[in-house]
Amino acid sequence: MFKRMRNTLIMISILCLLIGIIMLLYPARVSDLICYFVGIMFLFIGIAGIVMYVKDEVKTPFSSASLIISVIFGALGIYIILNPQKFASFIPLIIGIFLIFDSVSKLSSAFDLKKFGYSNWWGMLVVAFIVLVCGLVLIMNPFGAIQVTIMIIGSMLIFDAISNIFTIYSYSKINTDTDALIK
Repeated sequence: MFKRMRNTLIMISILCLLIGIIMLLYPARVSDLICYFVGIMFLFIGIAGIVMYVKDEVKTPFSSASLIISVIFGALGIYIILNPQKFASFIPLIIGIFLIFDSVSKLSSAFDLKKFGYSNWWGMLVVAFIVLVCGLVLIMNPFGAIQVTIMIIGSMLIFDAISNIFTIYSYSKINTDTDALIK
């Protein structure tokens, strides 16, 4: 189980590190790219829903509601594609929520480390609170300067990746200590 958790954390750390570096180096492009992707996805969902409505031979109240939702998705997709900067202001809010959930996970890990007798468990506790503060900062001002915010998000993802490596290291020390106790 530890190996699976370790491998998952390593993959998440590498992904966070790469995304963080890209966000740090190319914030405007990342912002626009995300917005265009979301806009195209919404437009596709809207068009698919409209096509399904047109092809449907039997019209029901549900299919009418589906058509309305499809038109809304399509219109929203077009709006996002034409106005990516307005939609981009929601990105920091979403990342902030992600970091808050991740900090709760790290807080749980800190208490697990303490329970297992790891002497430096408090380091994970500090990391959890730093990640929590970063998430709260993003949530408190999600509509600020987008490029700066994306660069900050990139830095936070890099920090999160490094903290995941710290988590892997800490748990591997416990796993090694536990193996020594068993033998």
